Formats: sequence, structure tokens, C-alpha cells
Amino acid sequence: MIKTFGLVLPLLFVGPAVGPQYLADSPASMAMAPLALTQSASSLASFRMPTILKPAVKSADCPTIPTIRLGPGTPPLRKVCASNGRILVNGGNAQGFEISDVIAKNYGPVLRGVNVPGLQVLRVSATGARDDPKLGLGLVNVSNGIGHAVFRNLVWIGDPASPAINGDDAWAAIALKGKDANDLGTFEIRNFDFQNLIMAEGTHYRNVDGISTEKGYTGTIADGRVMNASDACLDLKGDVHVDNVYLAGCRQGLKIWHSQNHGLIELGTNRFAGILGKGTPSETRTINIDTLIVSGDPSIPLFRAEEGRVDLHIGRLIAKPNQVLRGSGSYAGSQVVVDRRINN
Repeated sequence: MIKTFGLVLPLLFVGPAVGPQYLADSPASMAMAPLALTQSASSLASFRMPTILKPAVKSADCPTIPTIRLGPGTPPLRKVCASNGRILVNGGNAQGFEISDVIAKNYGPVLRGVNVPGLQVLRVSATGARDDPKLGLGLVNVSNGIGHAVFRNLVWIGDPASPAINGDDAWAAIALKGKDANDLGTFEIRNFDFQNLIMAEGTHYRNVDGISTEKGYTGTIADGRVMNASDACLDLKGDVHVDNVYLAGCRQGLKIWHSQNHGLIELGTNRFAGILGKGTPSETRTINIDTLIVSGDPSIPLFRAEEGRVDLHIGRLIAKPNQVLRGSGSYAGSQVVVDRRINN
């Protein structure tokens, strides 16, 4: 069922900028950053790619360095440029560990950690990022508790020639993993650009996302984009709020497993659906989005619901007049409700 209310008005749409937008690490730019991070985007008419602070480290000399074994008392990793390694940091049981101003070229994962409360990952750029056959791929992969974690000013660009091995594992640029009682915490992910999160084709489901969160994690994902992932751009369980993000080139822009509330989201062309709502027969779940911009192929359904009733409520929808709103085969009774629709 699709319900639409309001006037149809013209809109001049301006798409996202191409390439990471860096801001030099000057005192003035640092002072400006909090304003950009706290601004709500839900009242805007289009996605705005944020500036991303560049790591404050020289990139001319980037040797391969030994893996840092993370544990209690491990000092922060700051101002490092490294290249052609398997993994930068691996371990766990570290309180308040910080990675900042780091460049990783042609590397496997930057960090895999277990029990890392208070983790901070700031101003990190990983380009030409590769899969490691045993350690996988991605910027951050953590489980067993994060306390309050902060991820800010991050670039991760995968090498399409080095995809993840087709198998049972699931990877992401940022993966907050685990399904046990200890797998919980709060987080903020802001000012990011994640691209080319690819798993090789094969017999297994190609489970690589841009950002994935399990249900024990609560937080905000804002001011950034995910492009080109084998599975979801954002795969979200738990209480997660998304605002001012652009999602394109994935199987689905968002895969949402719980009732959630979001601000401004722009969807380019994704392969299966813009939004996939995962339900359960025992309850109706609701996804609320203040402003949803659909700028991709209008024949790709905006919304599909699976495994239970999921309703999508949109405050303001900006889309082409012929945009397909609800995919055939969605779970019976699921609705798309639009308060105000604007043609682009």
C-alpha cells in the first residue's frame, strides 16, 4: 500500500561532489569542524558532501611496518604512513586506544579489536585497500564492547582487484560486530567516504557492507557517503540514526532490521532496492525518514520488506515522477507512507 499527501513541486537537484573533499589541518579548519559536525541536514533539499580532514602526516615515505599488537597500555598510534602490509593493528583488551593521523596505502585491515572501550579513530585514510586471505578487509572490525567509540574524518577506498574471498565471513569498512551480552556500546561515525567494498563472486552470499552494526550498538552515522558495496551500503541493527548520507552502487542502500528514525538520506542507484526492511512475523516495524532523496534509476524499487511487516514513513520524498515506491513481493501489509512528495 502506498499513501501520498501534499503538493508536487519542481526541484533543481545538485548531486554529490566527486572524490574525497579534504580540508587542510589548520587551526582555523579545526575550529570550524564542530560546526559542520553538529549541523542537522534534515531541513536541506540535497545531500552535502562534507569536508574530510586530511591526516596530518607526510605521505612521501610510507614503509611496511610490523603489526601493532593491541593490548592493555598500548600507546596511541599517531602520525604514521604505512604501505603494503597485512594488518596495521590487531588485538584487544585496550581502554581508550586511539588511531589518529594515519595513512595506509595498499593495506589489509587497519584495526581488528576485541574489547576496546573508548576507541577513537580520527583522520585516517586507507586507499588501495586490500583483502587479506585470513584477516579480511576493512578499516575497523571490533566486537565484545566499545564503550563510547568515535570514528571521524575517515577515507577507505578498496582496490577492486583485491576483493574479499568469497566465503562465510562478513566484512565492512566499519563493522561493529557480535551478538553476545558484551557486544554493546555507543558510537558516532562522522565525515567519511567509503568506496569499493567488494567480495568476489562465488557460491556464498557476497556479504560486504559499507557500515554494519549489530543490535547492541547505539549511535549516529552522519555526513558521508558509501558507494559500491557487494551487500548493503548501511546494514543497521539496533538504535541507529542516519543523517546527511549518500548511498549508491550497493545491493541495497540501507538494510534495516529494527524500527529506526533518520534525518536526510539520498539514494543513488542501488541494485535490488533503495531500502530493504527486515521484519518479523511477531510485530510491525517502522522506519521513519525526515527527508529522502531518490536520484537514481526510478525502476529500482525504493522499498522492499522481507520476513515480516515493515512500514516506511517519509516526511518529504524528492524523487522522479515514475519512481517505483514498493517492490513486488514485499511482505503483505507493508506500507510506504509519504507526507509530502516533490518531483526532481
